[in-house]
Amino acid sequence: MSRRDGKYPQRPAPRPLASARDAAMRPEPRPRREDDCDEEPRAPDCGPPCDERPRKVVERTWYFDCDDERGDGGDPCRPGGGDGGHGGKPGGGRPTRPGGSDTGRGGNGVGLTPGDINNPNGSGVFVGPRADLDLPYLFMRANPADLGARPVVGPFWESPDIFLLAGVDPAAAPAVPPALGQIAQAGAPNTLYAHIWNFGNAAANEVVVEFYWVNPSLGINANSVNLIAQTVTAIGAKGSGKAHVLVKCPEAWVPTFQNGGHECLLVRAWDNPSDLPGQPTLDASWNRHVAQRNIHVNPPPGQPLNAGAAPPSGLAMAQPILLKVGPLYGAPATVKVERTAPSAVPWLQLRTGQRGVFPAMAPPTGVPALSPATGPGGGFPTTGGGATQQVRGDDQHVAFSTTDAPPGPGEAHVYRVSASQGGATFGGYTVVLLG
Repeated sequence: MSRRDGKYPQRPAPRPLASARDAAMRPEPRPRREDDCDEEPRAPDCGPPCDERPRKVVERTWYFDCDDERGDGGDPCRPGGGDGGHGGKPGGGRPTRPGGSDTGRGGNGVGLTPGDINNPNGSGVFVGPRADLDLPYLFMRANPADLGARPVVGPFWESPDIFLLAGVDPAAAPAVPPALGQIAQAGAPNTLYAHIWNFGNAAANEVVVEFYWVNPSLGINANSVNLIAQTVTAIGAKGSGKAHVLVKCPEAWVPTFQNGGHECLLVRAWDNPSDLPGQPTLDASWNRHVAQRNIHVNPPPGQPLNAGAAPPSGLAMAQPILLKVGPLYGAPATVKVERTAPSAVPWLQLRTGQRGVFPAMAPPTGVPALSPATGPGGGFPTTGGGATQQVRGDDQHVAFSTTDAPPGPGEAHVYRVSASQGGATFGGYTVVLLG
């Protein structure tokens, strides 16, 4: 047995990796396999199989689980479905990370026996603490002090491990971006990068790295993301001197400006077969394999990347930003906006290029607000705005706006919009207006 956790991967061997462009040009999807969405048989009312759902074809084995797409917290596609799926609350609720257990077998001094081989541990059962196992431990940081523990305490959508090089195609981009705090150039190719860490005792030799873009959203699931490309890399074990790596996305990202707000970025990294993608599938607050960059930056007036219409006279923003709240899994959500000091957003150090250097906080001259929630096509409400809104039901949006005056040179207005259920934050979006 090659690993001390006493488990063998039970999923099919991965298919050859293809670029997102090659995959999108495939004329016919491959025949559906029973284990594409679930390892267990699907119930008759499970809906269309994965290959029939409108989504870019990818060439790895498991990407999205049915419970993420249903949005109701239950999953009849699995035996015993309806319990929230992968750690969700019984009877419904937002999925969380599934629990695990430790048998203590790895530290009892007894060597490998036929019983270990003939009776492997079940899912989520390990022979000892994860830190003691010969396995990779991949993650991307949610903040500069992040060491991989989940759930994340504080904002998880301002990852310092996602970078871009504006206006440059990957074919011409260097292996390391010359500046780490750049923002996207709309309508032009942009190169993305991800910084991935391994704090495990074993090397990760087949790390799959997936790059996605997302329209401005507070809650992200499989229906929210759009694949840009995927690639593979290898990362050494902890203490090897090669335990972190910067990965360049092989395909260009050409963004648009969605309702005046920059599109968001998400990266997922996992090792096949030693450190699988984990659950919840695309939730950066619970899943260490996922990093999220939901940051809207308006550069100072006159800079070339300051696209879009000029703000009305005396106002810092040209138009509201429409934010999708995301699936709510049958429970109401509280969405709020708060004014934040620039020094409380560590990501801004990447923008200034100097550790400990932030823009000055611009004096408040107005009020940030959120509109009441609207459904698809509801537009931008003009009345009833406030610092907090209650949202019920899926496919709802809120619009962020502010009556603050433009910040002065070297200053910034910073706002954080967050969404929570039961006191736990499940999504956020940060708005930075630079002077």
